[in-house]
Amino acid sequence: MKFQKYTHRSLLTIPALALVCSMSTLAQAQAVEVTEPTPETPVVDESLAGQGKLVFLTKIQETGEILDTEITNLTYTFRNTGKGPLTIEHIKPTCGCTVPELNKKTYMPGEHGTLTVEFDPKGKHGALTRSIAIFTDSEKTPNDTIVVRTIVKPVVLIEPAVLPFNSIEKGETVTKEFKIYGRTDDFKVTRATTDLNDTFDIKVVDGGKVEKNGEMLTLQIIKLTVKPDAKPNSHRTEISVRTNDERRSIFSISAAVRVMGDLSANPIRVTLGRLAVGDEFTREFHVVSKSNTAFEIKSVNADSNAIEANYEFIPVDPELRNDWIVRLKGTVVNSAARFNTQLHIATDVKDEEMINVQMYGQLQRQ
Repeated sequence: MKFQKYTHRSLLTIPALALVCSMSTLAQAQAVEVTEPTPETPVVDESLAGQGKLVFLTKIQETGEILDTEITNLTYTFRNTGKGPLTIEHIKPTCGCTVPELNKKTYMPGEHGTLTVEFDPKGKHGALTRSIAIFTDSEKTPNDTIVVRTIVKPVVLIEPAVLPFNSIEKGETVTKEFKIYGRTDDFKVTRATTDLNDTFDIKVVDGGKVEKNGEMLTLQIIKLTVKPDAKPNSHRTEISVRTNDERRSIFSISAAVRVMGDLSANPIRVTLGRLAVGDEFTREFHVVSKSNTAFEIKSVNADSNAIEANYEFIPVDPELRNDWIVRLKGTVVNSAARFNTQLHIATDVKDEEMINVQMYGQLQRQ
């Protein structure tokens, strides 16, 4: 390891040897001082630029098993083993859950440094690997990567986070379950509420102590039931859950169900394809009663500024009136990347006074 040597020199004007002896004080006043380099402002030999070399003592750190509420700090030690100074220009993590911190940017030959990484496991679950890229001015090590490995265990385990129901017919009642696992013996779900009380019933029951992934956990079960009088439509509910574990005392889970009514569209969506401004189009589809019951369509309209259209609806059989043709004739009048909208069909069927049919299209570049 080589260091540059810095000295103080005095520059004297000497017209005669006698004057040197008699005017030593003046000579000292004329001395030029060279400022010693400090750690904060190292003097860099430009001829050695790019000659540093980044070498990490270890590139992989493991947290072991941690809970998703435990923020962990990891330290990565490195050294500049090159002949010149090393500057770390920037650091790029691949995940917002890792926050790197460096106390300075430039390191002289032989100098050690540390990079501290804060890992926040909130919202994470299971075995994870996260990498962080380091970029330098070194010709030999322009970039390098360090790795965080961890196994995150949730304080409260939720299965599933989103509960999907299959499509059900109007009048059916179906119950599905969320399983909520806690880590304390007295763990409880103290409250669970849905924002769609007219569609769902909700109930919490005790599941006792159970083995889960090799651990003994306390189980609480949230039973969600679709009511028999739920109206035909697509329903999505957000369920607010409260527990007695202060580490995760409140959170949300969700569920979705499609209740099928007596009326259905065939095909189930209208596709316009690729159209340009000024293009005309004609499309049609059927609205049918699955029970073959007579019904009336009162009106059809769409929420779109990109098209102007007329809507015609007539029964296939004027006497049975259980199958209607809906016909669209229109023009693209405004530019839009997509013509995605819903057709709103008003009927006289109870609980199906308004049914929606999705319409799709794309703008063709001219």
